[in-house]
Amino acid sequence: MSSNRERPDQYIGVSGVVSPAQQDEIESFAELLNLDRSYIRLALGVKAVHKTQFLDVTNSYGTEWYPVGEVPFANALRQRDEDGLSMGIAQTYFDPEHVDNPGYRTYFSDRIFRRGERWIDGIQFDLLPWHEKPEMLSFLTQLKAKYGKKILLQCHNDAMEALGPRVAARRLEEYADVVDYVLFDASHGTGARLNTDALLPFLDEVYAKPELETTGFAIAGGLDAEVVEASLPTVLAEFPDISWDAEGRLHPINERNVRPLDMGMVRDYLKMSRDVLERS
Repeated sequence: MSSNRERPDQYIGVSGVVSPAQQDEIESFAELLNLDRSYIRLALGVKAVHKTQFLDVTNSYGTEWYPVGEVPFANALRQRDEDGLSMGIAQTYFDPEHVDNPGYRTYFSDRIFRRGERWIDGIQFDLLPWHEKPEMLSFLTQLKAKYGKKILLQCHNDAMEALGPRVAARRLEEYADVVDYVLFDASHGTGARLNTDALLPFLDEVYAKPELETTGFAIAGGLDAEVVEASLPTVLAEFPDISWDAEGRLHPINERNVRPLDMGMVRDYLKMSRDVLERS
């Protein structure tokens, strides 16, 4: 299968970024590795979940992974650069007890865009119950019209198990005009290793849909340098324009018992991503 340039830019994701200093270091790694920004970008994910950005309290992962409150979130990345190497992505999780409330969804989304105004290029919705609640389509449609930013939708484990590859692809066709990227991710930041055998049937189905020819697709789940080397070539052999994202395994517990990005692991992950791309 050949790469389709009508899709959005391919990206390599690093999630759990909390500061411009981390952004500078990650971008420096990418520049040294000669990642070609003409067709591949970095997606830097900043966490925006119910506890840390709605209630403004610390969660169990700590402030070195999840910025808490308005000022840390506003300053998590540099000013947006339309021609830059990085895309700033707010990775959003709605509390399941409130997700049915349209006022909550609107208020929380507006707060995220306001707080991250200077750097947000897109918003990613993790564990959104789009597979069982049709009203999520109108919510995303209104959000896209209001802000004009990229929208990334996680096809999470619940959706994959409930729908299966064929039905999931058919349902995702309904989102083709509003969602820029669909992220197939069964782990949701837990570090559970990528299962290519489980993901490939879903990718087969969505790539075969003419209605999804302008949608970007990405994979995630337990990625680090080792897993990229072992598993990504199989996916790239069939889908050379696929994107991918790493989070949980790049945040090991350190000697202070906290989990910031491990920059050595980020560097190794980016280098292996570059090497695998060059061999594909």
